[in-house]
Amino acid sequence: MRSIVHSTTRAAWGFCVLTAAILMPALVQAQSADDAQPVKALTTNSSGALLVLRNSGLFVIEGGTTTKVGLPATDQEAQPSSLARGADGSVYLAGPGLGVWRYDSAGDSWQSLNDTLPGLGVTAMAAHATQPETLYAYLGKDGMFRSRDSGAEWVKVDSGPREPVQAFLHSVMPGSMESGWLFAGTIRGVSRSMDCFCFWGDAGDLRGTVSAIGYDPTAPENVYAVIEGQLHHSADGGETWTSLKTPQPVTALAFSPSQGLVVGTANGNLLAGGAADKWTPVHE
Repeated sequence: MRSIVHSTTRAAWGFCVLTAAILMPALVQAQSADDAQPVKALTTNSSGALLVLRNSGLFVIEGGTTTKVGLPATDQEAQPSSLARGADGSVYLAGPGLGVWRYDSAGDSWQSLNDTLPGLGVTAMAAHATQPETLYAYLGKDGMFRSRDSGAEWVKVDSGPREPVQAFLHSVMPGSMESGWLFAGTIRGVSRSMDCFCFWGDAGDLRGTVSAIGYDPTAPENVYAVIEGQLHHSADGGETWTSLKTPQPVTALAFSPSQGLVVGTANGNLLAGGAADKWTPVHE
């Protein structure tokens, strides 16, 4: 009887080992594939937690814990590609076929802000740095739109830079005749305008398609732009640029209150920047 039980136990153990051997590579591959997805966009929420947008969804990273946030229920062809944080900490999501949405953390839901936009082809959006109700959205041939009532009504302000806009931000950098500056990452480089929409001009001679752009809120003259995976920095508001060394191609960037400059990479990693081109992994 003991031999029968022993044989049965060995057989069951062998089956479990065989099953694990078959399933584990698939599980590891699935996990690795998810981790390796490029970071599409980054921002922070009102508590300073990082929000990371990948093809697999939107994730909140805080205290080493990662939580997935459901995306708006939209057409399958919608392409979430842009994140922004409002002056009051509100989080906005935008993209082609998606338009602009605001996240309601209390209700864990999304609110569409598209009623008065001419279409959903938003390739870039930004939130005003100090005015919680002011938002900006770029819709390609339809031009640049602004809302001063949290997205209830959008008004066209101009046609935008000469080249299509891929990334967008509002900055409190000094020197504007109004309340700040707009920096647009285009397919030609970085364009800049006072937020009175007086004139769009080149911000320095950086050339190439800008996929991400950001600035340091504590030192607004420090602007960062990503071109074909290369991170560039301007210490004078876009007049001159220098390339920064990164261990991996960069795809997104944001400023964290606790970690400073954080970049997302083509390998799916998050890195916090320090002095002398030193980068520290941000653990999820």
